[in-house]
Amino acid sequence: MNVPKISIIVPSFNQGAYLGETLSSITSQQYNNLELFVVDGGSSDNSVEIIKQFGTHIQWWVSEKDNGQSDAINKGFSKASGDIITWLCSDDLYTPGTLKKVAEIFSAQPPDVGLIHGGTTIFNSNGKIADDFGYAYPSLERNLAGLGFSQPSAFIRKVYLDKVGTTVNTSLHYGMDYDLFSRLALVCRFLPVKEIFSQYRLHDNSKSVKLQDQFMDDWSAVFINLCKNLGWNDIIEELTATGLLPEKALSFYYPFSFNPDAAIYEKADKRKIVFYYSCYLLKALYWSGSHDKAGWLLKKLKTEYPVEWMKNEKDIPAIMKKLALPHFVLKAIKKIKNL
Repeated sequence: MNVPKISIIVPSFNQGAYLGETLSSITSQQYNNLELFVVDGGSSDNSVEIIKQFGTHIQWWVSEKDNGQSDAINKGFSKASGDIITWLCSDDLYTPGTLKKVAEIFSAQPPDVGLIHGGTTIFNSNGKIADDFGYAYPSLERNLAGLGFSQPSAFIRKVYLDKVGTTVNTSLHYGMDYDLFSRLALVCRFLPVKEIFSQYRLHDNSKSVKLQDQFMDDWSAVFINLCKNLGWNDIIEELTATGLLPEKALSFYYPFSFNPDAAIYEKADKRKIVFYYSCYLLKALYWSGSHDKAGWLLKKLKTEYPVEWMKNEKDIPAIMKKLALPHFVLKAIKKIKNL
């Protein structure tokens, strides 16, 4: 059996505290058809020294000022020639044997499977927090509405990456992965697998810890742009009428460079897509402390969608219970959590 080449891009900036461990998690895979690129944004810490320590394992690296993580990923994409391509942020890790498993799984799939995704172990300085496989029932609708799985555990067939444009959008700093995956969902099939492929590190400087509200701004922009490209004007009008869309979502637009496969997206349940997106928005509003807006949106969802959908949606039942509490109690809970 031919061993597929896997290309991995590691974007990094001043992550010397974690970069060595990240690179070690890749090189220790002992996968014999690996292409590794490290794209450093001109770090002022010890990152370059660490990169040089792994020099014999790295096909190409650079340390220079860039325009952020998306720009760094694109620099790596431009070099990558693997059959399978992905990126791993410089504070995350791969679990032992991941690359071999990924290659074996892809080799056993029909050609219309363009992306596989597994689970991730979320951890911090105190150790493991939880294993996360995303949502219990992955679907096309879920993949179009938001990011339903962990990016470090996702791997892409290059043929489909080339088809949708081998770049991430550099104007997106928090939703570039969702934007890319939503485009891929329009041309190929995704396969969820019950394997832990990565370890996702939470720390004080990680974007997912510091900038949660900006993630939803990017996600909303990506989702509305998707609807614009597919001609789903009814969804845009419905969501605009709520007054809850962030400004970026209303102004953001770029035309797709490819033709989405109508045989795929015309089968999608648009009602479920709007529901899933609205639940992402509800969670973002609640977690950012916009409880009045979250409460209004929750009432709207309760009247427009089946009760079972609400009960089965990740995190929503807990938010429903908390939003039923008086506002002063919610404020007290938030204050305690922030201490």
